[in-house]
Amino acid sequence: MAPKKVVANSEQTENPQAKSGGDTKSERVIAVSAAEGYTGSALLELLASDQFKDGYAKLVGLTFGEPKEDTKAILEETGVETMMVDKVDENKLKELGVDTLCLIPPASKEKMELVKHVLELGKKAKSVQNMVLVSSAGADYAERDKQPRLREFIDLEVLAMQPKSDPSTGDTGHSPCIVRAGFYMENLLLYSKQAQGEGQLPIPIDPDHKFAPVALGDVALLLATILVSKGPHGLGDEVRGQLIVCTGPQLVAGPELAEAASQALGTKLEFSSVTEAQAKKILGSEGEELDDDSLVRDGKTNYVASPPAFKMVTGQDLTLPTDWFQSYQDSFKRKKRRTTK
Repeated sequence: MAPKKVVANSEQTENPQAKSGGDTKSERVIAVSAAEGYTGSALLELLASDQFKDGYAKLVGLTFGEPKEDTKAILEETGVETMMVDKVDENKLKELGVDTLCLIPPASKEKMELVKHVLELGKKAKSVQNMVLVSSAGADYAERDKQPRLREFIDLEVLAMQPKSDPSTGDTGHSPCIVRAGFYMENLLLYSKQAQGEGQLPIPIDPDHKFAPVALGDVALLLATILVSKGPHGLGDEVRGQLIVCTGPQLVAGPELAEAASQALGTKLEFSSVTEAQAKKILGSEGEELDDDSLVRDGKTNYVASPPAFKMVTGQDLTLPTDWFQSYQDSFKRKKRRTTK
């Protein structure tokens, strides 16, 4: 499920520890894919802000397809240069001076081939020193026959790590980092109509299944901080060569998530356990892949990972579910029905 955009909170935007580069502007050139997606556009928006703009010399968005209206508006507001991946070759990467690539796989069934293509461009250019891949938490627990789209992220991780030990690729991939992002809180926005109209939060899990959803703004903050970090070999030593799992800070079951929403909204919101088929009907085309939910149902997400690491890298605490629902209260507060006199 595609997460929606989220804006960093005021605490994050004032975070001095997330800045890099000191008083001089960095010469780093950062390219981000998939810029047309929610994660990519949120990351570019944050990188273009005052908080991070001194951490690089140029910012480029690589797209695998046309952005939707909301992400298109974000990209236009940031003023970031974007270009289709199929119109970029290794010579263009060199011309742009790209030395840092944040590779966010697109929400597509063809993500393996598309990511392979970008990695090959980087290998041929031999100059993309810093390689940050956004993977998925729980991908190592996914089964190929049961959660195939999720398991593909492990294959992508292998591909992203290969240049490190391949001298023929030059500097490309010499300074890597993999971030496994957890289940996005923003996925819950897909159920906002049910929340507003029926006071229900329908999720295809049982009441006792637990997971630790993470705010998209937190993932964007972590990625941005990594991308502008600096060390003697490229990325900062605290993140270079790391595999960072980024879940939310709190393990919750469906009813606990609904309770957190109720506290934040000041109105009752109840958890509703639905089947995968019912969820797909509610979500329409956006519910084609429910691998994340399948992991939750299998009991493979009963852990919280990253609060200490997240704070060490960003200087911030992860967003609690109650705070997240508070920031999105207009999307979840139940609308009162009109009555005729």
